[in-house]
Amino acid sequence: MLKELEYWNHNTVYYNWIKKQLKQSNRILDIGCGNGFLIRYLDDGTKFLMGIDSDKFCIEKAKERNVSPSCSFVCCDYEDFNDEEPFDAIVFVASIHHMNMLNSIKKAKSMLSKNGVLIIVGLAKPSNLMDYLIEGMRTIPCMIISKIKKMRSSEDNNIPVSYNVPYLDDVRRIVSEELPRCEIRMGLYYRYLLKWEKISKV
Repeated sequence: MLKELEYWNHNTVYYNWIKKQLKQSNRILDIGCGNGFLIRYLDDGTKFLMGIDSDKFCIEKAKERNVSPSCSFVCCDYEDFNDEEPFDAIVFVASIHHMNMLNSIKKAKSMLSKNGVLIIVGLAKPSNLMDYLIEGMRTIPCMIISKIKKMRSSEDNNIPVSYNVPYLDDVRRIVSEELPRCEIRMGLYYRYLLKWEKISKV
């Protein structure tokens, strides 16, 4: 599936994983959608896909890239975004650290439909010895693979970035408080991954 990607970087490498998590989701929101690359990757003509981003240039590029009637884009801050219908899935890819994580997760939960899915591919700084060991173990493989794959970073694609990332312990605390039953996985490419399902109450 990765051969479908127009370019490779430490975010796009997880698009195939995201796609697998959203097989049953028909109405999907991508928060901090950048140039709309993920939405294009997910668009199979059977889903409604909406992307929001506060950067006007990114939204213009996203609209140019995605002309499908299944796709919609809005230029706004996430905290100002509202939609009348709930979403089956909400996705953050390297975007939630641009925002207040606690408030962003609370809002996402409120916008999810029953049994809706929250996906986060995020960045965080090590907090303890084990975190630093993991960080050290993945550095060399990442450097080698990135060179082989001819990585095009977000900066190369004129997508705004922030390296003001939280500590992993802060991420763990928020996830523990707000996303019961959710486990954080450490990805190879300097990312943590999580999937949470909003289980409906009978």
